[in-house]
Amino acid sequence: MTDRATESMCGRVGVVAIVNETPREWVDSLRTLTELAAAEMAELRVCALDVTGMKKVLEGSSIVIASEWNLSDAVAKFLAESPDLEALLIVTAPISVPKAMLERGLAWVRADPRVATVSFLSNSAGYFSFPYRNTPTPYPMVGHDETSVTALLRTIAPDDGPVPVCMPAGAAVLVNRAVLATVGGFDPLRNPNPREAIAELALRASRRGFQHRLDTGTYVTAQWFEGFPAVEASEDQAARHRLHQADPSFPALYDDHRHAGDAPAALAMDVARSKVLGLRLLIDGSCLGPMEMGTQVQTVELVRALLRRPEVASLSLAVPFARLPDYASDLLANGKVRLYDCNDLLFSGAEEVDILHRPFQPDRHIPWERWQGIAKRVVVTLQDLIAYRIGSYHPGGEAWLSYRRNIAVACAKADAVVAISKDTSASIVEERFNIASDQIYVVKNGSDHLNGSTEEETPLPLVERGMVASNFILILGATYAHKNRDVAIRIWQELRRRGHQIALIMAGAIVPKGSSRVEETIARRDGDDLLLTMPDVSSGVRTWLLRHASVVLYPTSAEGFGLVPFEAATLGTPTAHVSFGPLRELIDDPELPRAWSVEGLADFTERLLTDSAAAERNVSGILRSGSALTWDQTAEDLVATYYNVLARAARR
Repeated sequence: MTDRATESMCGRVGVVAIVNETPREWVDSLRTLTELAAAEMAELRVCALDVTGMKKVLEGSSIVIASEWNLSDAVAKFLAESPDLEALLIVTAPISVPKAMLERGLAWVRADPRVATVSFLSNSAGYFSFPYRNTPTPYPMVGHDETSVTALLRTIAPDDGPVPVCMPAGAAVLVNRAVLATVGGFDPLRNPNPREAIAELALRASRRGFQHRLDTGTYVTAQWFEGFPAVEASEDQAARHRLHQADPSFPALYDDHRHAGDAPAALAMDVARSKVLGLRLLIDGSCLGPMEMGTQVQTVELVRALLRRPEVASLSLAVPFARLPDYASDLLANGKVRLYDCNDLLFSGAEEVDILHRPFQPDRHIPWERWQGIAKRVVVTLQDLIAYRIGSYHPGGEAWLSYRRNIAVACAKADAVVAISKDTSASIVEERFNIASDQIYVVKNGSDHLNGSTEEETPLPLVERGMVASNFILILGATYAHKNRDVAIRIWQELRRRGHQIALIMAGAIVPKGSSRVEETIARRDGDDLLLTMPDVSSGVRTWLLRHASVVLYPTSAEGFGLVPFEAATLGTPTAHVSFGPLRELIDDPELPRAWSVEGLADFTERLLTDSAAAERNVSGILRSGSALTWDQTAEDLVATYYNVLARAARR
């Protein structure tokens, strides 16, 4: 026994290499095995059919060549001479290993003595072949080796931990010494096929309630040798027959798990593959029409941020007629992007992806069978439940019910729902949709898409009316009733009554149902000589209005997020709004009004108009609250969400 082996084997692993091939094919493998971390490995012993050849190969090396040439005898002697060993790593074919290979497996054996074996991901490991199950290959992943792959698997969340499997596989299997002793060691009759011996031991262990695990955080490279790839005993017909005779329950569960997409190993390996090869995403961009409004801004900024993530390997984008509008044309310059037609949400021609994500309301019929057929997981975003709860926004009662059904079905079918604020998440829970609370992920929008240098466009209507140099209050948002544009008009009129000669500009889309048009008309009876209404505006005009307004008045009473105050503050403009729901969640300002009274909001707006210090506090407070709300952070949180969703069984 070597000096290293006699030092202290307590809490370490003995390595047994079964060399049935030409000894020269093992030279590099034995080198990497000797470099396993000393904290985990005690000693390496080699059992070789060609002892003479192996001695020549190892001449000058301290590696021990066992006197026993077969698995059962070598293991029995090793354990007898090393009573403090906790486990054995049985290596049955040439491999290259990362130094920290044994760290996790040994920890699991220590934590749970029922763990009989631990297997590892490898380019050739039968069912556990990686990156694609059941597909052994002699080729490494481009740009990677066992060390770099293992590093990625362990550093990118989530960590799937010990994954339950029904049978070990691969060229290296960690075996718990205590279990080995309990079930009676390896069967000598199976020495000619070491992998069959390991499989038969595993079946005996399973009958006693011991368990097998897969470490999807560790990758070993199976090296080329004459006869590569080694055939797993569980896949060799003769060995399968003998194993069935030993345990009639085999191979039913093994065969089922080998092909099932929802088996624990399959789920964990999907996550592992996406960590190393990158996520394949398909984003529903059917909202990207010619006009750029809030939903379009958020979708495009999200796609830009996702493209900056190194974890994203490809991003397919489904848009009308497979053509990007001008405001999103820069996306085509990214090599990760592929475009598809979003017609009927069928995404014709799209290839299989890991995640299909609709990053806005699932408010129309979705072809779920198609979506679930091309994506391993489907994610939908709920921006709010405003139209779900307000019937007047729909052409009639049946249309409202249809909208509500679409939302409910999306929650029931999707593998995860993304809420853009905690307030929206709470609303989803309140409505008792058919989705567990741990399948709802809060991923907040970014607010940093505008900056001081963002290009602007002077609004032509202001030029025509000679109002370009006028002081004005801005109301930005569609004519939906919950935006309270009529309340804003009354607030402005109250300010006029107090002597403020200031104009009011209202910019936003005119909606056909549920608008505040009647209320606005009534409110304007008291005078509207300095009031200008503008319909949909371009992003450049929107930027000009936000930058040049004296105050943005935002009296909304229902939001999922509330982006306008952040956009205004970025351009140096204060915002008057009520502190409620997501706006209270996202903006910490005790000075904000807590109700929608005209007088109270007029008082607050007047302070912002007349007190520069108050206006500066408002802007700096919003910027401070929004400092963490970046689109890069949104993309980071979404990528983490995607990985977590992949780690769970699909809702099919």
